[in-house]
Amino acid sequence: MKVLWQDILYLWRSIWVLRLAMLYLAGLTLLIVALPILPLAYTPNHMDLGNTFLKPFTSQLHWLGTDQLGRDVLVNILYGARNGLLIAIPVMLISSLLGTTIGAVAGYFGNYKLQLKRSSFLVILCSVFVAIYYLLYLPLQVSGRDLPTSVTYTSVGMGAIIILSFWLLLRPLLSQLSFFQKQLTFPIDSFILRTIELVTSLPKLLILISVSAFAPPSVLLLSIIFICTYWTVTARLARAEMLRIRQLPYMEAAVSIGMKPRRIIINEGIPNMISPIVVAFIFGTSGLLAIESTLSFLGIGLPATFPSWGRTIAGIRSNLSAWWLVAFPGGLLSITVLALQICSYYLVRITQERQRS
Repeated sequence: MKVLWQDILYLWRSIWVLRLAMLYLAGLTLLIVALPILPLAYTPNHMDLGNTFLKPFTSQLHWLGTDQLGRDVLVNILYGARNGLLIAIPVMLISSLLGTTIGAVAGYFGNYKLQLKRSSFLVILCSVFVAIYYLLYLPLQVSGRDLPTSVTYTSVGMGAIIILSFWLLLRPLLSQLSFFQKQLTFPIDSFILRTIELVTSLPKLLILISVSAFAPPSVLLLSIIFICTYWTVTARLARAEMLRIRQLPYMEAAVSIGMKPRRIIINEGIPNMISPIVVAFIFGTSGLLAIESTLSFLGIGLPATFPSWGRTIAGIRSNLSAWWLVAFPGGLLSITVLALQICSYYLVRITQERQRS
């Protein structure tokens, strides 16, 4: 983490393009944080039907004009930026955490190092099925049927209790039987690689369109699909980094003094791969902003009442001469994605230079 911070300070002092991009992102973040206290005259879904398709800079009430329903473009751009980042950043945080953990474990253990008792393997298998049902399937059903949010919390709590019961009660009981005490060698590396290949072989847009065909659009559904498809990038990167650093002297020293694999991965492995993970996080955030706007433009992403840049741009379908519905949100989206790409590019470059030296 200290090396990453030193890289950022060096880039800040030496590259003005990166400095400009970081200042823009900081300003956008401050604007989004201060959005609730800004003196905006309208809400994002407020319809001023007497001023539809109002051109920009012609009214003091609507500085950037209005869309086909009289909704203020400026307000929708600001709330669209907030909603886009509120989806992209949490999704990438969870995806990065999941992918880093899976990739680091696969890279460290390989195909022959991971030894599991039969009891642990059975409990893991049962826990996966319970997690899919209670933590994924039921919350999606609750979201799709507009049931109270408390049902989702109940489902998540029930799933957590059952999984804990498996590990605290069922596993010790099974361990008493001689059949379940035998060790299994689990080829975790091959399993993870085949899973990554399976997930990445399916186009993300095709998955989203297929799911939206039988489930109503919602923020939760969109976030889950993004997490299930984006963790592979970080996992592949973390696996490659772990394969490289596990050969280094300090990792061999940690093994020789008897450190447990879990401590080696958490204390020695993951901290030394944080720079490429941060790069993947920034790159993924820019990609998520773009794909979220694309899905909202197509009407298969967020609900129609949810402000987004894509929804504002989609208003051009009703009036092709309303250029401001594309220019302002599209320009802000392009600048934001470009700023994130610039940050990730220079971080990648300085990381590669340090590794070569």
